[in-house]
Amino acid sequence: MLRDYAMIADGERGVLIGPRGELSWMCVPSWQSPALFSSLIGGAGTYAVTPTDDRFVWGGSYDEGSLIWRSRWTTTTGVIECREALTYPGDRDRAVLLRRVIAVDGVASVDVLLDARADFGRHRARQQRRRDDGVWTARSGPLRLRWTGAEGAAGDSHGALRAVIEVPEGGHHDLVLEISELPLPREPVDADLAWTATEQGWHDAVPDVSGTIADADARHSFAVLRGMTASTGAMVAAATMSLPERAEQGRDYDYRYAWIRDQCYAGQAVAAFGNHALLDESVR
Repeated sequence: MLRDYAMIADGERGVLIGPRGELSWMCVPSWQSPALFSSLIGGAGTYAVTPTDDRFVWGGSYDEGSLIWRSRWTTTTGVIECREALTYPGDRDRAVLLRRVIAVDGVASVDVLLDARADFGRHRARQQRRRDDGVWTARSGPLRLRWTGAEGAAGDSHGALRAVIEVPEGGHHDLVLEISELPLPREPVDADLAWTATEQGWHDAVPDVSGTIADADARHSFAVLRGMTASTGAMVAAATMSLPERAEQGRDYDYRYAWIRDQCYAGQAVAAFGNHALLDESVR
Protein backbone atom coordinates (compact mmCIF):
# COMPACT_ATOMS: atom_id res chain seq x y z
CA MET A 1 0.00 0.00 0.00
CA LEU A 2 1.17 3.53 -0.70
CA ARG A 3 0.93 4.38 3.00
CA ASP A 4 3.83 1.97 3.59
CA TYR A 5 6.15 4.11 1.47
CA ALA A 6 8.28 7.06 2.54
CA MET A 7 9.19 9.89 0.19
CA ILE A 8 12.49 11.70 -0.07
CA ALA A 9 12.91 14.64 -2.43
CA ASP A 10 15.31 17.45 -3.29
CA GLY A 11 13.00 19.79 -5.21
CA GLU A 12 14.01 18.50 -8.64
CA ARG A 13 12.92 14.88 -8.17
CA GLY A 14 11.57 12.43 -5.60
CA VAL A 15 11.94 8.80 -4.55
CA LEU A 16 9.53 6.37 -2.89
CA ILE A 17 11.08 3.93 -0.39
CA GLY A 18 9.31 0.73 0.61
CA PRO A 19 9.42 -1.21 3.90
CA ARG A 20 12.14 -3.57 2.65
CA GLY A 21 14.42 -0.65 1.83
CA GLU A 22 13.56 -0.80 -1.87
CA LEU A 23 13.51 2.35 -3.99
CA SER A 24 10.34 1.63 -5.93
CA TRP A 25 9.73 4.84 -7.84
CA MET A 26 12.10 7.51 -9.15
CA CYS A 27 11.83 9.69 -12.23
CA VAL A 28 15.23 11.13 -13.09
CA PRO A 29 16.75 13.59 -13.80
CA SER A 30 13.51 15.50 -13.17
CA TRP A 31 9.96 14.94 -11.95
CA GLN A 32 8.62 14.60 -15.50
CA SER A 33 11.35 12.24 -16.77
CA PRO A 34 10.84 8.53 -17.41
CA ALA A 35 11.32 6.34 -14.33
CA LEU A 36 14.64 4.67 -13.53
CA PHE A 37 13.06 2.61 -10.72
CA SER A 38 9.45 1.59 -11.40
CA SER A 39 8.73 -1.59 -9.42
CA LEU A 40 5.93 0.30 -7.64
CA ILE A 41 3.77 -0.19 -10.74
CA GLY A 42 5.10 -3.61 -11.68
CA GLY A 43 7.95 -2.34 -13.81
CA ALA A 44 11.60 -3.23 -13.63
CA GLY A 45 14.34 -1.48 -11.73
CA THR A 46 15.00 -0.99 -8.03
CA TYR A 47 17.72 -0.09 -5.55
CA ALA A 48 17.32 -1.99 -2.29
CA VAL A 49 19.08 -2.16 1.07
CA THR A 50 17.43 -4.98 3.05
CA PRO A 51 18.41 -6.91 6.19
CA THR A 52 19.83 -10.34 5.37
CA ASP A 53 17.68 -11.69 8.22
CA ASP A 54 14.24 -12.16 6.67
CA ARG A 55 12.56 -11.96 10.08
CA PHE A 56 12.30 -8.29 10.98
CA VAL A 57 9.85 -5.59 12.03
CA TRP A 58 10.01 -2.45 9.92
CA GLY A 59 9.52 1.16 10.92
CA GLY A 60 10.99 4.57 10.23
CA SER A 61 10.88 8.30 10.79
CA TYR A 62 12.02 11.60 9.30
CA ASP A 63 14.72 13.76 10.79
CA GLU A 64 12.85 16.79 12.10
CA GLY A 65 12.36 19.61 9.61
CA SER A 66 13.62 17.62 6.63
CA LEU A 67 12.95 14.89 4.10
CA ILE A 68 15.83 12.82 5.45
CA TRP A 69 14.31 9.40 6.15
CA ARG A 70 15.50 6.66 8.50
CA SER A 71 14.38 3.14 7.65
CA ARG A 72 14.63 1.04 10.82
CA TRP A 73 14.50 -2.73 11.13
CA THR A 74 14.40 -4.74 14.34
CA THR A 75 15.71 -8.21 13.47
CA THR A 76 16.17 -11.34 15.57
CA THR A 77 19.76 -10.29 16.30
CA GLY A 78 19.68 -6.49 16.56
CA VAL A 79 18.55 -3.14 15.15
CA ILE A 80 19.57 -1.70 11.78
CA GLU A 81 18.90 1.75 10.38
CA CYS A 82 19.41 3.09 6.88
CA ARG A 83 19.49 6.87 6.68
CA GLU A 84 18.28 7.98 3.24
CA ALA A 85 18.28 11.29 1.39
CA LEU A 86 18.69 13.03 -1.89
CA THR A 87 21.37 15.69 -1.48
CA TYR A 88 19.71 19.01 -0.77
CA PRO A 89 19.34 21.49 -2.35
CA GLY A 90 19.05 19.44 -5.51
CA ASP A 91 21.08 19.84 -8.68
CA ARG A 92 18.84 20.13 -11.75
CA ASP A 93 21.18 17.97 -13.85
CA ARG A 94 22.40 15.39 -11.33
CA ALA A 95 20.63 13.30 -8.70
CA VAL A 96 22.71 12.14 -5.74
CA LEU A 97 21.24 9.42 -3.51
CA LEU A 98 22.76 9.02 -0.06
CA ARG A 99 22.22 5.81 1.92
CA ARG A 100 23.97 5.25 5.26
CA VAL A 101 23.64 1.80 6.86
CA ILE A 102 23.93 2.12 10.66
CA ALA A 103 24.47 -0.76 13.09
CA VAL A 104 22.38 0.50 16.01
CA ASP A 105 22.38 -2.71 18.06
CA GLY A 106 24.50 -5.68 17.04
CA VAL A 107 26.23 -6.27 13.72
CA ALA A 108 24.27 -4.95 10.73
CA SER A 109 24.14 -7.31 7.77
CA VAL A 110 22.27 -6.13 4.67
CA ASP A 111 21.68 -7.32 1.13
CA VAL A 112 22.22 -4.57 -1.43
CA LEU A 113 20.77 -4.67 -4.94
CA LEU A 114 21.18 -2.02 -7.64
CA ASP A 115 19.13 -2.82 -10.73
CA ALA A 116 19.00 0.37 -12.82
CA ARG A 117 16.40 0.24 -15.60
CA ALA A 118 15.92 3.56 -17.40
CA ASP A 119 12.71 4.49 -19.24
CA PHE A 120 10.33 2.37 -17.13
CA GLY A 121 12.50 -0.73 -17.38
CA ARG A 122 13.36 -0.63 -21.09
CA HIS A 123 17.12 -0.29 -20.62
CA ARG A 124 19.27 -2.60 -18.53
CA ALA A 125 22.48 -1.25 -17.05
CA ARG A 126 25.43 -1.77 -19.37
CA GLN A 127 29.11 -0.83 -19.64
CA GLN A 128 29.45 -1.63 -15.94
CA ARG A 129 33.01 -1.16 -14.73
CA ARG A 130 34.61 -1.27 -11.30
CA ARG A 131 37.53 1.10 -11.09
CA ASP A 132 40.70 0.43 -9.14
CA ASP A 133 39.26 2.42 -6.22
CA GLY A 134 36.16 0.20 -6.11
CA VAL A 135 33.81 2.77 -7.66
CA TRP A 136 31.28 1.40 -10.16
CA THR A 137 30.24 3.24 -13.33
CA ALA A 138 27.46 2.22 -15.71
CA ARG A 139 25.01 3.41 -18.36
CA SER A 140 21.27 2.79 -18.50
CA GLY A 141 19.63 4.29 -21.57
CA PRO A 142 20.56 8.00 -21.60
CA LEU A 143 21.58 7.96 -17.93
CA ARG A 144 25.12 7.79 -16.53
CA LEU A 145 25.54 6.23 -13.10
CA ARG A 146 28.35 6.16 -10.55
CA TRP A 147 28.11 4.07 -7.37
CA THR A 148 30.48 4.24 -4.43
CA GLY A 149 30.56 2.13 -1.29
CA ALA A 150 29.87 -1.23 -2.92
CA GLU A 151 33.42 -2.36 -3.71
CA GLY A 152 32.52 -6.02 -3.23
CA ALA A 153 29.47 -6.01 -5.50
CA ALA A 154 29.20 -8.46 -8.38
CA GLY A 155 27.14 -8.22 -11.54
CA ASP A 156 24.63 -10.79 -12.72
CA SER A 157 23.42 -11.77 -16.18
CA HIS A 158 20.57 -9.24 -16.00
CA GLY A 159 22.79 -6.22 -15.46
CA ALA A 160 22.12 -5.89 -11.71
CA LEU A 161 24.79 -5.43 -9.06
CA ARG A 162 24.53 -7.31 -5.75
CA ALA A 163 26.49 -7.18 -2.51
CA VAL A 164 26.31 -8.16 1.15
CA ILE A 165 27.54 -5.47 3.52
CA GLU A 166 28.30 -6.02 7.19
CA VAL A 167 28.77 -3.13 9.62
CA PRO A 168 30.14 -3.61 13.16
CA GLU A 169 27.98 -2.47 16.06
CA GLY A 170 28.06 1.29 16.45
CA GLY A 171 29.50 1.82 12.97
CA HIS A 172 28.08 2.92 9.65
CA HIS A 173 28.67 2.36 5.94
CA ASP A 174 27.88 4.83 3.15
CA LEU A 175 26.49 4.12 -0.31
CA VAL A 176 26.33 6.99 -2.81
CA LEU A 177 24.61 6.77 -6.20
CA GLU A 178 25.02 9.60 -8.72
CA ILE A 179 22.73 9.78 -11.78
CA SER A 180 22.81 12.22 -14.69
CA GLU A 181 22.26 12.50 -18.43
CA LEU A 182 25.40 14.67 -18.57
CA PRO A 183 28.99 13.60 -17.89
CA LEU A 184 29.55 13.28 -14.14
CA PRO A 185 32.18 15.34 -12.32
CA ARG A 186 35.64 13.79 -12.26
CA GLU A 187 35.63 13.04 -8.53
CA PRO A 188 32.89 11.01 -6.80
CA VAL A 189 30.77 12.61 -4.09
CA ASP A 190 32.28 12.57 -0.60
CA ALA A 191 29.57 11.03 1.62
CA ASP A 192 30.47 12.88 4.82
CA LEU A 193 30.55 16.27 3.09
CA ALA A 194 27.30 15.52 1.24
CA TRP A 195 25.48 14.57 4.46
CA THR A 196 26.70 17.70 6.22
CA ALA A 197 25.64 19.93 3.32
CA THR A 198 22.23 18.24 3.09
CA GLU A 199 21.55 18.61 6.80
CA GLN A 200 22.51 22.28 6.62
CA GLY A 201 20.44 22.77 3.48
CA TRP A 202 17.28 21.50 5.18
CA HIS A 203 18.05 23.53 8.31
CA ASP A 204 18.25 26.69 6.20
CA ALA A 205 15.18 25.87 4.08
CA VAL A 206 12.64 24.87 6.73
CA PRO A 207 11.83 27.45 9.44
CA ASP A 208 10.97 26.70 13.04
CA VAL A 209 7.23 26.52 13.72
CA SER A 210 5.51 27.60 16.92
CA GLY A 211 2.02 28.63 17.98
CA THR A 212 0.06 26.20 15.79
CA ILE A 213 -2.11 23.37 17.08
CA ALA A 214 0.46 20.86 15.72
CA ASP A 215 3.87 22.47 15.33
CA ALA A 216 5.77 19.32 14.33
CA ASP A 217 3.17 18.38 11.70
CA ALA A 218 3.14 21.90 10.28
CA ARG A 219 6.92 21.95 10.04
CA HIS A 220 7.00 18.58 8.32
CA SER A 221 4.32 19.74 5.87
CA PHE A 222 6.51 22.73 5.04
CA ALA A 223 9.45 20.37 4.43
CA VAL A 224 7.30 18.30 2.06
CA LEU A 225 6.26 21.41 0.09
CA ARG A 226 9.87 22.57 -0.01
CA GLY A 227 11.06 19.19 -1.27
CA MET A 228 8.40 19.14 -4.00
CA THR A 229 9.19 22.64 -5.31
CA ALA A 230 11.70 22.78 -8.15
CA SER A 231 14.19 25.55 -8.82
CA THR A 232 11.72 26.88 -11.42
CA GLY A 233 9.27 27.56 -8.58
CA ALA A 234 6.81 24.91 -9.84
CA MET A 235 5.52 22.45 -7.25
CA VAL A 236 4.85 18.87 -8.30
CA ALA A 237 1.35 17.75 -7.34
CA ALA A 238 2.17 14.32 -5.89
CA ALA A 239 4.81 11.61 -6.01
CA THR A 240 2.68 9.11 -7.90
CA MET A 241 2.22 8.45 -11.62
CA SER A 242 -0.88 8.47 -13.82
CA LEU A 243 -4.14 7.80 -12.00
CA PRO A 244 -7.24 7.34 -14.20
CA GLU A 245 -10.23 9.46 -13.26
CA ARG A 246 -12.56 6.59 -14.13
CA ALA A 247 -11.89 3.10 -15.45
CA GLU A 248 -11.83 2.72 -19.25
CA GLN A 249 -12.78 6.33 -19.93
CA GLY A 250 -9.53 7.19 -21.73
CA ARG A 251 -8.80 10.14 -19.43
CA ASP A 252 -5.56 10.30 -17.52
CA TYR A 253 -4.27 12.84 -15.00
CA ASP A 254 -0.52 12.56 -14.53
CA TYR A 255 0.42 13.65 -11.02
CA ARG A 256 4.12 13.91 -11.78
CA TYR A 257 3.39 17.37 -13.20
CA ALA A 258 2.62 20.70 -11.54
CA TRP A 259 -1.01 21.75 -11.26
CA ILE A 260 -1.80 25.44 -10.90
CA ARG A 261 -4.81 24.69 -8.69
CA ASP A 262 -2.78 22.63 -6.23
CA GLN A 263 -0.03 25.21 -6.12
CA CYS A 264 -2.59 27.91 -5.33
CA TYR A 265 -3.74 25.90 -2.30
CA ALA A 266 -0.14 25.46 -1.18
CA GLY A 267 0.52 29.16 -1.72
CA GLN A 268 -2.46 30.11 0.43
CA ALA A 269 -1.26 27.78 3.19
CA VAL A 270 2.25 29.23 3.09
CA ALA A 271 0.81 32.76 3.14
CA ALA A 272 -1.16 31.92 6.27
CA PHE A 273 1.96 30.41 7.77
CA GLY A 274 3.94 33.54 7.01
CA ASN A 275 6.97 32.19 5.15
CA HIS A 276 7.05 34.31 2.04
CA ALA A 277 10.07 32.80 0.27
CA LEU A 278 8.11 29.69 -0.76
CA LEU A 279 5.06 31.87 -1.45
CA ASP A 280 7.06 34.10 -3.81
CA GLU A 281 8.24 31.01 -5.72
CA SER A 282 4.66 29.78 -6.02
CA VAL A 283 3.50 33.13 -7.39
CA ARG A 284 6.44 33.31 -9.78
